[in-house]
Amino acid sequence: MSPERAAALVDAALERRHLLRLQEDAGPLIAGLPAEAQPFAEFVLVELARQAARHDALEAVQEAAARSREERIRLDPLRFIPKDRLAAAGAATPEAEQGPVAVDVADPDFTGFGWWEAERTEGGSLRWSGFAPAASVLLPALGGGELVLTISVRAPFGIPLEIADHPMFLDARPLVFSTVSNNGVVGIFEARVTLEDRPAGSRATLVLQGPQYEDPAKGPRRDTRRIGLGLCWVRVERA
Repeated sequence: MSPERAAALVDAALERRHLLRLQEDAGPLIAGLPAEAQPFAEFVLVELARQAARHDALEAVQEAAARSREERIRLDPLRFIPKDRLAAAGAATPEAEQGPVAVDVADPDFTGFGWWEAERTEGGSLRWSGFAPAASVLLPALGGGELVLTISVRAPFGIPLEIADHPMFLDARPLVFSTVSNNGVVGIFEARVTLEDRPAGSRATLVLQGPQYEDPAKGPRRDTRRIGLGLCWVRVERA
């Protein structure tokens, strides 16, 4: 069935529903009219039913346009899965993503909890942790096995960046990071981790814990949030 045919059937059903309701409500009134006036009254009911159906359709469009991205994902999650992942999962023998997969914290597909809103800095996008006691982000598991996780993070309020002060776990496995670069504020760190084999499309959860800080500055521009380590991007690939 074409989308146009489906829409026409929905419109007809809405009109019929409204017409039945109007006929039930106005039936006694119409029956009391002169015989020559009753056809016109029935015509008015049909027009009212059609207008009510159009009003319902417009309300549905407005409600759909006002939905947040999270609400749209809950209603139709398949539409938000990247095409390459859908193709892999829908193949005769589903294949896990090959990777590497990089996740930018400002990407609309970023899925996590416990982060403040994404913001722009001179070095790119950033999300501060600290919105909750722990922060998490969903990452492709790439089918499991031995993986390499690389992260770019930033310390808040000029506090020296010490990655060991911020415990991280991938699916409850503690991560031990080696330093790729670290200027004391922003750093790139790498860890190896082994997951059990996973089906295509599976996800792993990266969890960040650690201290949260308050802005030592004074005055109206002081940041009033308690924030922890900031995440710039994360990349996962096969070892």
